[in-house]
Amino acid sequence: MEFISWIRAVTSVKREKLSREEMLVSSRLGAVESLAAGVTCVGEVMDVGTSWTAMQEYGLQGVAYQELFGPADIHADDSLKGLVQKIESMRPQETETRRLGVSPHAPFTISPRLFRIVKEYARSEHLPVTVHIAESADEDRYVRLGEGPFADRNRERAFEVEIAGCSPVAHLERCGMLDPQTLLIHVVRTEDSDLDVLRRTGAAVVHCPKSNAKLGHGVAKVVEMCGSGVRMSLGTDSVASNNVVDMFEEMREAIFMQRARTGMFNALDAHYVFRMATLGGAECLGLAKDLGSLETGKRADFVVVDLNDPALQPVYDPVQAMVYSACRKNVRATYLAGEPVRIDAGPLIRAATAIANRIRA
Repeated sequence: MEFISWIRAVTSVKREKLSREEMLVSSRLGAVESLAAGVTCVGEVMDVGTSWTAMQEYGLQGVAYQELFGPADIHADDSLKGLVQKIESMRPQETETRRLGVSPHAPFTISPRLFRIVKEYARSEHLPVTVHIAESADEDRYVRLGEGPFADRNRERAFEVEIAGCSPVAHLERCGMLDPQTLLIHVVRTEDSDLDVLRRTGAAVVHCPKSNAKLGHGVAKVVEMCGSGVRMSLGTDSVASNNVVDMFEEMREAIFMQRARTGMFNALDAHYVFRMATLGGAECLGLAKDLGSLETGKRADFVVVDLNDPALQPVYDPVQAMVYSACRKNVRATYLAGEPVRIDAGPLIRAATAIANRIRA
């Protein structure tokens, strides 16, 4: 779908077709899919809070970012009030490695004032922040010129469209959003000065190569960001825009797209993107003290990957063999805090199928 049509479809199904209990089935299915694929820690952007429940039920670690919306300044105070209520209701369930954060969605759904007051709240409560930013050409037009489908949609709803006249990354800096506790999702549409902003402010980036490609948004300047010292991690942007949780595919796509974009055979290598997918993710989530690598004192969250598949032979370097040739099907076991994960996904799959059939009908 066209990007804005895709957003409307996802939003309408979530808000008009699904009950909270059905959303919880979806979140549980995502948790099970992640664990089966060897993912033990997530940066999850959620709206209705079912992801937080699923993370606790299945033992996933990470940060659950409570999303909020408010495209007009007149909605800012009410949006913040709703956010505070949700965060306060979930805060007692936090642990050292399962934390809450906040996610003002994107520039076309968050007014400049709401960006500012949400960041002030996050700082006061020591909450990490994530934002979808610099993702699409339509978003870039909205921020720079106040034009395009997002601007038209907001004006149809009688919302004032403020023209920033700069890049989306620069817009976030002007709104006071960027610091080491901010994680930026996508960061595809950038100019050279944006890399200086990222380096100077210490904001981190999660690169979503497959999602960016599927929606036709382009290829991020990962090589340049890495060269500037920006903290980098890898993500899927969820199966809504990706189809499958498979970090092996994400690692490969990240390498191949950067080599295709730059024409350099060594633009990224297997060991670097493996770090992006593991310790880099923990660093960007602020959880590297306990997660992301096997070290004394950290949680024993780890995955067993079988390299005996014929497609992986011969194995000269285990990391290279895994990154270039393995997939989620090569995951033989997932451990959380040293204990093997055993899940029967059958009941969840049947429940999800019934929900999908109802919506289709």
